[in-house]
Amino acid sequence: MSHLKALNNNYLKFMINYLVIEGSHLNPNEMKTIDKKTKKEYGPFTSKEDAESLAKALIQKNIDDFYHRAWVIKNY
Repeated sequence: MSHLKALNNNYLKFMINYLVIEGSHLNPNEMKTIDKKTKKEYGPFTSKEDAESLAKALIQKNIDDFYHRAWVIKNY
């Protein structure tokens, strides 16, 4: 039974991917307000840490643009 459980956990782990979405926003605190013309997607990443690292790099690259944001989201 534990073998089956391990297989299921590994299967679920590989099914969860992370996407990084960046762009300009009308309200930089709301992901829903992204301007569709500026939206870019990167990924999928299997590691949340890799996705967060890219998001941080994109934010730092555009640090002078207050309305620019990069978000990490789960993609099932």
